[in-house]
Amino acid sequence: MENLLQETIFEQGINVKNILKNLSKDLKQGCLVIDTHFSIIGLNDEYKRIHNLLDNSTIDKGTTLTCKSFLNYPPKFEFHLKSILDGSLEKFTSLLSHPHHHNRQYEISITSIKNDLNRVEAACIKVSDNITIPANFTLPDQSFFETLIVESADVYQLADNAFNIRYISKAVSEILGYAASEMIGKNVLDLVHPDDIDEVKDWLISIRQNTGKLFALEYRLKNKEGFWIWIENNARNLLAVENINAVLMQYRNVQSKKVADHALIQTEQRLSLLLNNTEESFIILNSRLRIVTYNSAAQEHSPYFLKQELQSGISILDLIDKEEADDYIAMFEKVFEGVQRDRETSFTDADSHRHIYNHTFRPLFDKGGDIFGVFITSRNITETKKLTEALAVNADRLKTSQKIAKLGYFEVDCTMKNVYCSEEFYEITGLTHAINNLEDLTIFEKICHHEDLKRVRKEFKWSVSRSKDFNIEFRIKVNDQQEKVILAIGGVSNKEASSAQKLRVTLQDITDSKMAIMALQTLESRFKSLFENSLDGVLLSKEDGSIISANPAICSMLGYSKKEIIALEKSALVSSEDEAIKRMREERRKTGAFVGEITLKHKMSYDVPAEITTISLTDAQGNTYLSSIIRDITEKKKIEMEQKALTEELLKNNQDLQQFSYITSHNLRAPVANLISLLNLYNKENPADDFNQLLIEKFEQATNQLNETLNDLLNVLVIKSNTNVQKEEVSFIDVFERVKKSVYNLLDQTYGKIRVDFSEVEKIEYNRIHLESIFLNLVSNAIRYSSPDRSPEIKIKSYRHDKWVVVEFEDNGLGMDLNRYGDRLFGLYQRFHENKEGKGLGLYMTKSQVIAAGGKVDVESILGKGTIFKIYFKS
Repeated sequence: MENLLQETIFEQGINVKNILKNLSKDLKQGCLVIDTHFSIIGLNDEYKRIHNLLDNSTIDKGTTLTCKSFLNYPPKFEFHLKSILDGSLEKFTSLLSHPHHHNRQYEISITSIKNDLNRVEAACIKVSDNITIPANFTLPDQSFFETLIVESADVYQLADNAFNIRYISKAVSEILGYAASEMIGKNVLDLVHPDDIDEVKDWLISIRQNTGKLFALEYRLKNKEGFWIWIENNARNLLAVENINAVLMQYRNVQSKKVADHALIQTEQRLSLLLNNTEESFIILNSRLRIVTYNSAAQEHSPYFLKQELQSGISILDLIDKEEADDYIAMFEKVFEGVQRDRETSFTDADSHRHIYNHTFRPLFDKGGDIFGVFITSRNITETKKLTEALAVNADRLKTSQKIAKLGYFEVDCTMKNVYCSEEFYEITGLTHAINNLEDLTIFEKICHHEDLKRVRKEFKWSVSRSKDFNIEFRIKVNDQQEKVILAIGGVSNKEASSAQKLRVTLQDITDSKMAIMALQTLESRFKSLFENSLDGVLLSKEDGSIISANPAICSMLGYSKKEIIALEKSALVSSEDEAIKRMREERRKTGAFVGEITLKHKMSYDVPAEITTISLTDAQGNTYLSSIIRDITEKKKIEMEQKALTEELLKNNQDLQQFSYITSHNLRAPVANLISLLNLYNKENPADDFNQLLIEKFEQATNQLNETLNDLLNVLVIKSNTNVQKEEVSFIDVFERVKKSVYNLLDQTYGKIRVDFSEVEKIEYNRIHLESIFLNLVSNAIRYSSPDRSPEIKIKSYRHDKWVVVEFEDNGLGMDLNRYGDRLFGLYQRFHENKEGKGLGLYMTKSQVIAAGGKVDVESILGKGTIFKIYFKS
């Protein structure tokens, strides 16, 4: 009632006649608070009374309401209540008829209650009697309310606009030790702690600026004994209220609360330090399954097993997938019955790593033994799970590997009292019962091959007597029919002198491996014979190209001994820049194999064309090797080149023949036609006719023209057919001097000059007549087709280029349009300057002579500037 009274005073002013109306109104208001699960958190007696009028059921704190609880409430009341709880509705107000008095109604309202994060945590239902207080109702006199204020344990004080104290209740002596009279006239700020003074000033300014609004603040005041006391002060500006005209303040001593809060903070800090410095996650829930606190590990790990980040005040059920909600609710019910529960969850992270967590849910008990919450711990057990699973897998693998490898084991102490044999031991030996007398090898005498028995007995006894390990192979008989080869490895262990000696032996059935070794040895022998005697070369190399082994055929092919070829650098046999080698490596990288042709380097530095088949092989240790079978295809390549040359020559001859046929028919047709025409004009009846004499002169000219054409064609045929002309060492300067004499007059008439430079290459193996013909044709053409604007200048020089000897002829003559005439430049009877002499035969003859000797001709020309001919001779 005290708080209710204070609130009423602050709401209505100090006029006490208004208090009872507000008090009666509040006392007649029923309040009920429920959480989001319709469970009652709190209610007052007035609500219970009104509920009993509407429904005969009993409700109290902790009761969960159902749809039947709202049958006599306004229509859709339950719907509006759910809307407020899920946040879709802020407030709902309606009227409710009194069940016994139809002229009376209740006002019923629902409002949401939100936390600091603005999330709806509960709903408050208020039911108020809507009738007015009867006119004959009388309030107590003012002395009743004065007594309430004066005798209150809280201090009430009134302050003016400057916050000087005008009135203070006697409770101040209990809190500060001052009499009320000592406080009158003091300013509110006089006893405030220096560290709190600025905050209190701001608080007072806010009070003064906001009429009628309640402000609260905790700060420290100095008591009469000089100690600082924490108080909680509630103040409201009533300066504008008639008959009050003051700032009303009411404060109480909260020193004990502050001390307790400080102790609680320290405890929480120590607990937080403890919880936040462990890898284990902790979450504490209250009885409504809302998160009270958690440590940093829980915050870090929560995304792994909860769908949202942790936040205080949130229900843990809101962070769980809907599909798992029922399972969690059932589990929490068991926890609230006092039963601890464990649960495993797993998830896969962005890097595809699987994580497993174990969650333990423990009930939290208060001093009275009641459960007030849940303590959740979470541990990352991924590695533990992995180890457990690995142990199980390894155990299974061990058992499986023992079976596959045919490994048996037996252990016996030397007193022959305890014997252990594995299942595979019985499987290997064919025995059906444990060894009972190892010392005299009774059992092994029955199964051991008679030729090996003496040796086995000796090894075993020697090991027992001297505590030494042994490794022995022997044969055993199984079921008197089958014979096996056994490898026994073991020895005697004796950790302490006083302890019994134990003989531990591992047996392995190596029958199959022995057979396999024999078969492998046979295969190796055959392979070695094939390797050594193969006609094709065989190389074994590492993936980086270093050679491991080579057979005699490859050594002979490349001129090395086996020792030399193995010691070679990996690049000694091939060129890394060879396109064929690059293709081979790329193809082998993609497919693991390659079949094709490459070029190898002989010890004498010449190339060896080879056909290679190479494949990648991987051994049991994962090492990759290359096996290459190589065949020398030098003769094959030679034949191919000869065939290619013959084919090319045949094609060229065919083309030349076609061209020759065309030219022959064309060039011979004109003089022959001319002769026929002249014969037709000849007057046979009168041979002495003057006209006949003229015809005879013309006939002679046509005959000479035909003779020249035939001679030209004959010369062409001679050049083309005579490819094996005699060669000799010819000096370029000698050839030039002879040609210069031939063109001297022509050069003199045109004031031409020729400069030569044969210093780099002075001589060549060539046919002298052909070389003079080439020089004569190119020099005479340079003079004949010189520019009328300048005297001819001709430069001739020789030099080497790759495998060629090049003679270059450069002039400053008329030049040619190679875009127009380039494809016909070396054709037979091709002429490109109408006003110049010539038959168009020289360049054709020159190129024919050069090509017949295995050379080639290049030309560069700019119209009006000059021309450069480059003759390439085989060096």
